[in-house]
Amino acid sequence: MKNKHLFIIPLVLLSLLTGLFSGWFRIGWNLPIPLPSGEHGALMIGSFVGTLICLERSVSYPNRIALLAPVLNSLSIIFFLLSMPKTAYIFLLAGSVGLVFIYYFLYVKHKGLHILIMLAGALCFFIGNAILYNTSFYPASVMWWIAFLFFTITGERLEFSKFLLNKNILIKQLVLLTLLGVFIVSIIMPFHSFGSYLTAVSFIGSALWLLKFDMAKHSLKKPGVSYYSGLLLITAYIWLAAAGVFFALGSYFGSYYDASIHSFFIGFVFLMIFAHAPVILPAVLKLNISPFGKSLYIWYCLLNATLIWRVLCILPEIAPSKQWAGMFNGIVIIGFFVNMIILARLAKHRSTDQAAAPGCCTV
Repeated sequence: MKNKHLFIIPLVLLSLLTGLFSGWFRIGWNLPIPLPSGEHGALMIGSFVGTLICLERSVSYPNRIALLAPVLNSLSIIFFLLSMPKTAYIFLLAGSVGLVFIYYFLYVKHKGLHILIMLAGALCFFIGNAILYNTSFYPASVMWWIAFLFFTITGERLEFSKFLLNKNILIKQLVLLTLLGVFIVSIIMPFHSFGSYLTAVSFIGSALWLLKFDMAKHSLKKPGVSYYSGLLLITAYIWLAAAGVFFALGSYFGSYYDASIHSFFIGFVFLMIFAHAPVILPAVLKLNISPFGKSLYIWYCLLNATLIWRVLCILPEIAPSKQWAGMFNGIVIIGFFVNMIILARLAKHRSTDQAAAPGCCTV
């Protein structure tokens, strides 16, 4: 019973695959599989990443009722596949409400600025889902979804790095909060207005703040999974800054829109997922050993290479190859998760063997 949340994992993987295939449809590939291609954003951000975050938070919450958040959120994929998007949006709304309550009760019990930032992110997730339900207009929702992931990741990194802010901590926190506040102002401003420049300021400023004060650079001094995570985190911050540059250049104009959106979602968000997977999976899957292997560096290199290729498609000479760049982006993401599943199974076997060995002890 203690692993009853694991039934959500297949729905998470189904959301990922459906989201990637729908993205390939949107980018121009004519695949012989009927999928909700128009729901690519909701599938990837809501059904996949949203469920991952709900699941991560609920498994560490003492009250099992918190599992309702990832359960409800994950069920959205079923209704997307049944061509019932309005119903799917309702499940995303329910999942986001559950996540808001989880963060609220965590804040009441533990306080902490990082929890407050993540609570604000969950509220942005709810707002984005509500706008989509009411309007079915993706451009009006996507910036709120970006806020959800931007705030969630920033709050998590602040939680891990708060012990490094030993001097002038209030000033450093105020700078970060100001940068996050600038982002909220940018998405409240009228569509196609000066908001994209404020988004750029927020992204670039936050990336510099994280590069300076996050513990990622200290992780580079340690071998194994610590070095791996530190390297990916630093690269993710560079992509966050790059997303800011693309927003400043014209995020709502043709290829710049694709470059800015995917610099954030693939370069920043998916590198964060890649970085945290060997650390988070043991908690989710109840493993005693981290499922880490040097093979994960392959997917790190390939993801960066294919994303650089994709954003360079803003150049007219390279633009016709964007279909291939998008295809390889998805293949690399699938490859990473296949690799993680293999490593998790190996880690589980090692954990079982150690437990069964007579006189074994944990170091």
